Parts: sequence; structure tokens; C-alpha cells
Amino acid sequence: MSGYRSGARGAAAFAAAAIVLALAALAVAGCGSLGGGSSSGGSGAAQPLTGSTLNGGTFDLATTKGKPTVVNFFASWCGPCNQEAPELVAFAKAHPDVQVVGVATNDKPFDSQSFVNKYGLTYPVVMDLDGSIGNAWGVTGIPATFFIDKNGSVQAAIVGASTQAQFEAKLASIQ
Repeated sequence: MSGYRSGARGAAAFAAAAIVLALAALAVAGCGSLGGGSSSGGSGAAQPLTGSTLNGGTFDLATTKGKPTVVNFFASWCGPCNQEAPELVAFAKAHPDVQVVGVATNDKPFDSQSFVNKYGLTYPVVMDLDGSIGNAWGVTGIPATFFIDKNGSVQAAIVGASTQAQFEAKLASIQ
């Protein structure tokens, strides 16, 4: 009987280790199904992006035409999003000529506001309570950041936590 128990304990330990490894891989990759930090090229005209902002206003991406725009999909509960937030804030502060907009996807307004306060986001944050904006943009993992040129075309994207240097490089590639 003791052989059976040790075998069951071994199987349970193996299952627990597999779960820990899967969770660690998810944390490294991002809060979704795509790998962390992956980049891609442009995909044409940006999808519409309109909605209510956390501060009670409205945002319409169409109003940013004529200047580069960076759209960042995030959630307060996403570890890589929390890792990336200070980098994006620094990037936004360094580029007042670039419109940065956050899209809090599948998040609660209170939690999103706490995230904004924690990291000092000064750019508009659109609420995407049900993920429909993210779905329209093809977002399958967060954080996801899209770089839109002054003509309104998506020229580059990064999926996964990024650094200010990575944001700088993508911005340079679309100007």
C-alpha cells in the first residue's frame, strides 16, 4: 500500500509542478495567449476607437489624425501590464507631441483608476469593460501596444511587456 501512496504523492507533486510552470510561463509571456515582447509590422488603417474615459470624458481616435498615436491595451490585474506601466508613462512624458491612449480592457473602473493613480498615467484611458474594443483590434494578449502614424495607419505593434527603449524604437520606425 505504501508504494501506491508514494506514487499518488509523486503524481500530485508532478501535477503541482506542471501548474507552477504553466503559471510562470503565462506571467513571462503576458496576460493572454501571445508571447511577450513580440513585434509586428503594420496592418493598415486603425480600427475605430471611441469610448468613455476614466475621467468621465470621451475619446475618439479619429481626432488624433495628423500626429503619431500609441494605443496601449492593458488591465490592472495583468502582471506584465504593471511591469510595463512606468516605462510607458516615461515614454509619454518624453513625447508630448505623441498622443498616447490607454484602453483598460476587461477591467473594473475602480481597479483601472487605482492603476492610473499608482503609475501616474496622464494620458486618456478608455474603458473597455467587455473586451469588445480589444476584440475589434485583434488583441489576444495584453499588454498590447499599437503604433499609428499621422495618417491613421497602424504601422507597428508590440505584444507583451515593453521598455521605454522599445517604445522609442517603434516610434522612430513610424515617423
